[in-house]
Amino acid sequence: KGVANSYACNQRGYSPEASPGAVEGYDYNILKADVLAIADELGHEKFHLVGHDHGGVLGWTVAQEAERVLSYTSLSIPHIDAFSKALYGPAADQSQQYASQYFDMFMRENSASIKGNFWYLSLGLTSGRKSEYDGKYSDYLPSDFQKALWWYNGAMAAGKIAGPPAYTATQLMSAGQYSVAFLRTVFGMPPDDMVGGIDQKYPTGQITVPSSFICGKKDPAILCDNDYAHTTSDYVDADYLHLVVDCAHDLTSCGGDEQDKINQRIWERIASTVDNNK
Repeated sequence: KGVANSYACNQRGYSPEASPGAVEGYDYNILKADVLAIADELGHEKFHLVGHDHGGVLGWTVAQEAERVLSYTSLSIPHIDAFSKALYGPAADQSQQYASQYFDMFMRENSASIKGNFWYLSLGLTSGRKSEYDGKYSDYLPSDFQKALWWYNGAMAAGKIAGPPAYTATQLMSAGQYSVAFLRTVFGMPPDDMVGGIDQKYPTGQITVPSSFICGKKDPAILCDNDYAHTTSDYVDADYLHLVVDCAHDLTSCGGDEQDKINQRIWERIASTVDNNK
């Protein structure tokens, strides 16, 4: 019923030609400015935004710019203030804290290459980024994957999201969190300033553009059907939709009827604002 131009790009740390060589280049305030600069370069003063995973985290911060963003759809990530309260503080969701123990492991110095290139071998070589390097794994090094992991450091440096307290391997084993306990055994406890968790210094606050939050109930990392995730509605002062689908984390390749539901809701969110923004 309508026509829209869509753009998808590899952001900092994911594109060989847009990967600064220092962690300071991944501060979330810089990443937010990148999104707006891309829209400017494409000639769009206003635009609809869809973000997944860390792009979803970043998207909530960009959606603050109501004079630019017409609508926002977050895939997998609840409003980051709701998410942060689940990670740190008196209202924390312990099951989400368990699921997010990898945060501090991603943020270690040289995290992609320590412990025998653990994260590079387990995640970097299966991330799909080889296509950006002519499909040759030999051209995609731990130092390249490190730049993708710096997104976590950048989010924390900008105070945009909280980090959970670190549980010991014994605590995790006692809670039945065996996979996470294994990771804690491999990486050990984080530096002292991270053991107790990290508070969200600069909450995003209310979003005033029509927004959707779509997530998979089989997602092991973001427990998006827990009570805390449903409080995303409290942070959106506009039309809002929360859709839970029978998928895991990667909602861009869920497939089947569930993928159709996701795609349909994304388009409906965009189309719902068209009449008001001709």
